[in-house]
Amino acid sequence: MKPQIIRTLHAGKGFQSSVYEVEFRGQRAAMKDFSRAPFWFKTLVAPILVSREIKALRHLKGAPHVPQFLGRVSRVAFVMELVEGKSLDKFHKGEVGPEIFEKMQGAIDEIHARGVAHGDIKRRSNLILDEKTGQIWIIDFAAAIVGKGAISKKLMRAVAEVDDKSVPRMKKLVAPELLSEADKWRLENPTSLEKWAKKLLGR
Repeated sequence: MKPQIIRTLHAGKGFQSSVYEVEFRGQRAAMKDFSRAPFWFKTLVAPILVSREIKALRHLKGAPHVPQFLGRVSRVAFVMELVEGKSLDKFHKGEVGPEIFEKMQGAIDEIHARGVAHGDIKRRSNLILDEKTGQIWIIDFAAAIVGKGAISKKLMRAVAEVDDKSVPRMKKLVAPELLSEADKWRLENPTSLEKWAKKLLGR
């Protein structure tokens, strides 16, 4: 069944995907679609990103803080559970309480425990807070690493260490008074992956 678009939630520009609220199989859902991206990107890159995200969402089926995968529409589009809320990049200093940071870290710990590292939670737009319910959602798993084999598990753990710096970074921006000594240590000390990247780039 082809999704019926209700409204645009995010109009993608350049290499970004567009996100729509749709009706799909009798329910409201969200569709992520790269069809408006440049031809070479949607032909060569977008199918890989879509497949990676679907792989992560399928692996995280049933995870309470992750939208559930509902179906692939094309090589460059898929449908998932519609989540409501406000992305963390829209909050300002003093607007986020300590209980929200605890929920954020709990959500990150949950996906790590299920064998997935997100890889891009440093972008606060990938964390959604439903202010009515207090629910935290993690979205956009296109950069995710699913740990299955020996090599991917090692890489997943390395990326997870970077994920774990995300909550301290957010605290520093919107609630610096909540930074613990452990948070400060994480921010001041690069992970093994960050050290490798700096060495590779000659920094």
